[in-house]
Amino acid sequence: MAVKKELKLLGFFDKFFGMLNSWFRLWPFIKPYKWQVVLALLLGFFYAQLTLVFPMLAQMLISALNFMGEMVKSGAEIGSSQPQPVNLTTLMGFKADHWLVEWLGRNPTFFLSDLSVTPENLVRYVAFAFPVYFLVYGIIRFFHFFLIKYIGEKIISDIRLSLMNKFMDLDVMYLGRQKKGSGGLLSRTLNDTIVLQNGLEYYGDLLREPIIGLFLIVWLFVINWKLALGCFLFLPLIAGVIRYVSKSLKKFGHQSQEALEEVTKTLKEGLDGVRVIQSFNLQSQMKSRFSTQVLNYLGRRKDIIIREEAGSPINEWIVSFLACGICLFQIEQIAIGESTLPSFLGFIFTAGLLDKPVKKTQQAIIRIQQNIVATERLQEVLDSETEVSEPAQPKPFPSNWSEIQFNQVNFSYNQDPVLRNINLKIKKGEVIALVGESGSGKSTLAGLLQRFFDPQSGQILIGETNLQQMQTNELRKQIGYVTQDVFLFDETIENNIRFGNLDRDVNDVKDAAKMANASPFIEQLSEGFQSNVGERGGRLSGGEKQRISIARAVFKDPPILILDEATSALDSASELEVQKGIETLLKGRTALVIAHRLSTIKNSDRIIVMKKGEIVEEGKHDELIKRDGEYARFYNLQYIQ
Repeated sequence: MAVKKELKLLGFFDKFFGMLNSWFRLWPFIKPYKWQVVLALLLGFFYAQLTLVFPMLAQMLISALNFMGEMVKSGAEIGSSQPQPVNLTTLMGFKADHWLVEWLGRNPTFFLSDLSVTPENLVRYVAFAFPVYFLVYGIIRFFHFFLIKYIGEKIISDIRLSLMNKFMDLDVMYLGRQKKGSGGLLSRTLNDTIVLQNGLEYYGDLLREPIIGLFLIVWLFVINWKLALGCFLFLPLIAGVIRYVSKSLKKFGHQSQEALEEVTKTLKEGLDGVRVIQSFNLQSQMKSRFSTQVLNYLGRRKDIIIREEAGSPINEWIVSFLACGICLFQIEQIAIGESTLPSFLGFIFTAGLLDKPVKKTQQAIIRIQQNIVATERLQEVLDSETEVSEPAQPKPFPSNWSEIQFNQVNFSYNQDPVLRNINLKIKKGEVIALVGESGSGKSTLAGLLQRFFDPQSGQILIGETNLQQMQTNELRKQIGYVTQDVFLFDETIENNIRFGNLDRDVNDVKDAAKMANASPFIEQLSEGFQSNVGERGGRLSGGEKQRISIARAVFKDPPILILDEATSALDSASELEVQKGIETLLKGRTALVIAHRLSTIKNSDRIIVMKKGEIVEEGKHDELIKRDGEYARFYNLQYIQ
């Protein structure tokens, strides 16, 4: 038994500290609005106090009307010229031997002790007090809930901005480490923040409703302390229901959010890959997969809803026994003259008002368990550290560099080695081509040069400066990047080109497009450079998108250029047009060209042949053909085909 009690106590503290920890994790986002939060809490405190005024006014009104009824029965005239004032405690329905009446009698300086009023005047006062009360109550209630909800919206907006900023700053390897990819991160940014936003409002309930409940409980003890004390015998049962529901909800809440991540991931894959899905007739498979995941999520939500909605009816059923006991007890007390009808009605009315704060507190405790799960999941992302760290004292990009050096560079994805002891020197102004089978490490080498990730050992130098001693944004300003899978923003052609260098004059956009051989097709569009390219450039052909990408690189005007299979996905006609733009782009730049089509790199200054993460051959096209090695094998395969 002792062990069980200790476990229950530990469970309570675990839940309490879980909520406290969740609040502290959110504190950096709450801190900018701390004074608004304080104001909201103060208004909530006054709102809680005003809640007690209503049952007091109601009891005054019931008692005064009851007293007037007794006066009529006794033959007294209501509204006579000489009305008899009655002590206010009597008009509240308290008997002469009530402890409050006795206490007031012992404290004559207390203003209620000698305050008296006629029953009919009290009815008038209370009648006029109701509009005033509800005006003040409504104003305070409005500003309290407005601040709670609006501050919650601002906090969630800040969290979403922080998540977006985090995603943009994390290295590109981070997404690859996520089991559920960008869909999972999208779910956390949208769905988990909604759960968190709802939870913030429940924190307000958890701070406000217990105070309201406490005031009402105090008033119950004032009316009838014996009955109020008896009511508390039911609290352990109610607390037990809340404890069971909240404990299971945390577990199911985590499962629910994980299931929703799967749904979001599949939905994103379906939208991004709709052409491939339809091309391979995979619609039924995707529908089946999505349906299974939705049903799984629905099952988790069902478990949560059952527990959320079962708590209140069970507690209400328990409270019905309490109401039954109150009625039976009051009948006995009224029968023996220890209670009055007004005090009985006042007790019932106040106990009825207590139902709302109890339910809201219960619901807040339950919902905050889901909030804790969402906070933990979001914090996992916000606490993630990038593997590409910024130097404490960064060095500037060298202005008079003469070469790029890869010295004993090794790199692995997880435990799988991708690059082994890479030693390579690229002179300034030299065009270097990288060739090799898929998976040989070509794109990884290019990624290391841009610091998308850092090598596990070895170093990469530009001039005498190690890349890891430079700020990544300063390094990347000096590198132009053109890939096979072109990404264009859902913007105009002009803006997509300008994104290469937002500091340059917009008038240079047309010159960049002309140099990239993109002007002919742009000028034929009805809106020209103001034409919107659609999502990921969906309104343009592959060749047109690639030429916009090249124009963006031209507009950036970087000294170093990386072309990652820039023409491999194009037909011959499009490749010819794009190649013209590439030739213009390469002039006067240091370039790293990754290509499968060897015909496009014949004129490179040097060709580097890679195999299984190592450099196996190096030289010009003619030299490598004469060696009859790995490069010659690639070339002959393409030539024969």
